[in-house]
Amino acid sequence: MDVNIGAYLAVMGACALFSCALFGVSARNRLGFSSRRALSLGVCTLLLGTVLCILCAKVLFFFFRFSYLTRNRGGEFWLSLRTEELSYYGGVAGVSFAVMLCARLFRLNVRETLNAFAPAGALMAAAARFAEYFLYPTGTGATLDQPLPFPLALRIVYDEDYSEYVLAVFMLEGIVSLVVFVLSLLRKKEPRRFLRTLAWLCIPQILLESLRSDAINWLLVHVEQLLCFLFVQGVLVWYGWNGNRKSFSSWVPALLGLLVCGVIIAGEFALEGKILLGGSMIPRWITYLVMVSALAVLAAAEHLGNRNLSAHSPG
Repeated sequence: MDVNIGAYLAVMGACALFSCALFGVSARNRLGFSSRRALSLGVCTLLLGTVLCILCAKVLFFFFRFSYLTRNRGGEFWLSLRTEELSYYGGVAGVSFAVMLCARLFRLNVRETLNAFAPAGALMAAAARFAEYFLYPTGTGATLDQPLPFPLALRIVYDEDYSEYVLAVFMLEGIVSLVVFVLSLLRKKEPRRFLRTLAWLCIPQILLESLRSDAINWLLVHVEQLLCFLFVQGVLVWYGWNGNRKSFSSWVPALLGLLVCGVIIAGEFALEGKILLGGSMIPRWITYLVMVSALAVLAAAEHLGNRNLSAHSPG
């Protein structure tokens, strides 16, 4: 497979247009906009979102690779738009900042504007992952011993006599993001729709980032995996603080989050062979099963935290 930047940009551009149109429709329905004003908001978000998405994606990647880039790339880095030098999560932050700025420009309630944008944002996240199909080897995982069908794996053909299969992590990420898009779309009256949509996107990424061969690592730490967990844990702490903070039950979700963190760390050490069972590596499928179960607990903790907060506030 070859990198096809043209196809990647076409997919991203088409989805950005569709997502901003969806945002305009959501703003008209949720915020009571006229069609003309909703169109203006969508166009403003498209333009600002594109600029801030790229800028924040560059800034966050620069932060991750600071020492390397200052030694070897210098000013060249800032003038390049190489996709392998852009942080996905920086892009997510940039688009979110653009929506907040548009809300200020249109003199709107920032929280309600973000809530209206949530499904469109999840759709853009899914498209960004699916579009990685055109950026091989970006978004792929380990080489597989046994072939698997697409979308679970990509077949890489080197010649007529030799090919191999690699895990298509980007497809799994895109499918999960689409599920979150549907959930966000259905939760129209959710008072914390944007916050919860981001949390729902981050929870499965805690595992999926571990599967990516192109993950940004600091020693054994998958940096963007850590960012996902820190955001979710921050949401759980926010639930506890803004609920009945004097009640132990309000802090149970945050405590469960810390427990899940411990399980995920242990899982990463097991995958690296740092934790052995009877002198042998723990089978990877068992480790992944434990990690998936831990993330299910984290999802339940998020639901519990939101429910506790709803019981102690008007939203």
